[in-house]
Amino acid sequence: MAKTIGELIEMINVEKNRDKLFRWYQNAHTKNQPEIMTAAFKQAISLRAKGFDAKDDFEDAVFHALAGYEIALSIKNEKRATATRTRGLIKRREPLKAMKYLMNSSDEKFGLKTLTAMKLPEFTFESVVVTYHKMFTDLEVLEAQIRLNTIFQNRPNDFIYPKLVRNIF
Repeated sequence: MAKTIGELIEMINVEKNRDKLFRWYQNAHTKNQPEIMTAAFKQAISLRAKGFDAKDDFEDAVFHALAGYEIALSIKNEKRATATRTRGLIKRREPLKAMKYLMNSSDEKFGLKTLTAMKLPEFTFESVVVTYHKMFTDLEVLEAQIRLNTIFQNRPNDFIYPKLVRNIF
């Protein structure tokens, strides 16, 4: 008997093998099942984030955002990528100061655009700032919220999921 999309997503949500997640993604891409592709990306982000040593919920959210950004970079580069500069920033400045620095940066927000288009905005640095707003200044929270609002207004209705030849998970 065929499984429902919800049942398939439940299976993906507990998958620990990155190669199997990649196959889930490839099969879903062939069948044009965006919910499955998004679930595979989400689980891949969670698996990457587990590799970091988070001390609390805030740091866990930062590391999930970092993992999300690395997945976005991997899509862009068409191979598994590491956000070396961002990792270094977090290590040098500690997560809170690194997040403050990122909110004051005017760099292109590729990760924000990609993750939001993929319907995964919870894995953006801006989302971390809005969620943990008490740790940031009103101006930093406002900047993060403006970025999120702007990207939601301008994002395409349907993200074109790339055909992945290499396992970027």
